[in-house]
Amino acid sequence: MTISLQDADLVVFLVEYARSLDDDAMDEIWQDCITFLKDLLNNPFPHRQTLPSLLEFAAILGEKVDNTNFGEQRKMRRELGDLFLRLLTALFTTRPTFTDAGNSNGTSGTKVAKGELERRGTFPGVIERSDDVVAILASIVPNLPKILLEPDRVLSAAATISTNVIGPTFRSKTFPDSVSSSTLKLLHELSRLPNNQKTWKKDVSDAFNDSKFFAMNLALVQNDWLPLLRQWALTDKDRIPEIVGRISAPTTAGIVFGVGATSARLEADRKTQLNLRRIATLILASAEDAFVTDIPAIFDKVVELFGASSTSSPSSTTRAEVYMVIRALVLKVSPIHLARLWPVVNAEIHSAISSIVAPDHSTASEIYVNAAILQACKLLDLLICVAPDDFQLHEWLFVTDTIEAVYRSSTYQPVALVDEISEELGATTIAGHDDAAIMAQMATNQNGPRRLPLLGAGGISDDVSFERKDELVAKVLRPFFGQLSIFAFESTYAMGALDRDACVEALLRDVFDDRSMVKAL
Repeated sequence: MTISLQDADLVVFLVEYARSLDDDAMDEIWQDCITFLKDLLNNPFPHRQTLPSLLEFAAILGEKVDNTNFGEQRKMRRELGDLFLRLLTALFTTRPTFTDAGNSNGTSGTKVAKGELERRGTFPGVIERSDDVVAILASIVPNLPKILLEPDRVLSAAATISTNVIGPTFRSKTFPDSVSSSTLKLLHELSRLPNNQKTWKKDVSDAFNDSKFFAMNLALVQNDWLPLLRQWALTDKDRIPEIVGRISAPTTAGIVFGVGATSARLEADRKTQLNLRRIATLILASAEDAFVTDIPAIFDKVVELFGASSTSSPSSTTRAEVYMVIRALVLKVSPIHLARLWPVVNAEIHSAISSIVAPDHSTASEIYVNAAILQACKLLDLLICVAPDDFQLHEWLFVTDTIEAVYRSSTYQPVALVDEISEELGATTIAGHDDAAIMAQMATNQNGPRRLPLLGAGGISDDVSFERKDELVAKVLRPFFGQLSIFAFESTYAMGALDRDACVEALLRDVFDDRSMVKAL
């Protein structure tokens, strides 16, 4: 009887067999394993497809022998360490690239069809993983100190992995699509190695400061990037001040006209937008009140940027990102530290929302572009949802916080800004108000015991193009203004608990939506 077996099948079996052995059995197979690895390394090129699994096999040997008295023989352990480093070098020499432009799951090489694997009677996931170099390396890295023993050799191996896997992935033309969960898990494991700060911090810094970073997959950001950025920010308290320092104050000095001037202004806008999004992301990634000492610097920069006009450099286009930074502060900083913020924020929200009904080509309509108006509405929505103490004192300026929010008399005259704008947009007649009350009630019921903003998760879709103001008004703003006072009133007396995680996710979705980013000429 003839059995057809591929090299990959045999090596996967070898790995699983080694993993299943008792630690005490190492002394019985040790010499055979060492001889096998030495013979293979005499000419590794024909075995390049199985080198990742063989590296995993060597790592399993090192991990198991570390748990036995047999493993106390230092010469023997050093021999395994030498073989491991040679396998690592052979892996990167014979398979020099691990990024696949057409595949963002972090694997490389060809995949064996699932039906073929089942025909062989092999569990498909094991074979597939055997070719996922990045995932295998991520599983090996935590055990490098057990395999290599000496700190210098551990750091050398970590630097080799970073140079050959992490660096090329982040510098790839397909970044951020080239980044996978396996890549970030590997980077996270590298960051946990003792004394390895220099290498992994540079990798994180390079990726975070790439202009394409904010096109990253949102699931990767939430599950993998935020923990990495949190650790990265903890290692250096100057992260936020350094980014704030990159943002120039708006200026009209030397403003000229023409393609060159427009291009320079757009470039300044884009750099400012990117840096503001970086600040918002770091605030969201870090623990509550982690950047309290940096709030004065952030606040001063916010005030500077609120002075931008449609012709300054950077221009008022950056306002949307400024509102994102304020949303991040509201979610991650205790209200007591934000007291200085409220007079400026209240005035800014009032101006932004009032600009909706400003005449076309007026100063207000040019300063507050569609993306900024939507973000100002989201900021107001979040403030009403989170309800910081100092903001509640001024909430009545924006929404009706009495029973008249729901039950209005025929002689009712709006006082709150949102209700005035709603009436001017034509969203509030008696019949229209009744419909808005029903919709707001449905949104409140849908949220159950959770307290959420109205826009997005709360019930009104915010998925709209920023190109046309009439579309933004019709699809988002008119229903939002018509329902906000009612929704706020109902949510308050429903006494639901704030769903902070949902609020953070909503903000991350905006930060990592590059549609509102300025495009270069």
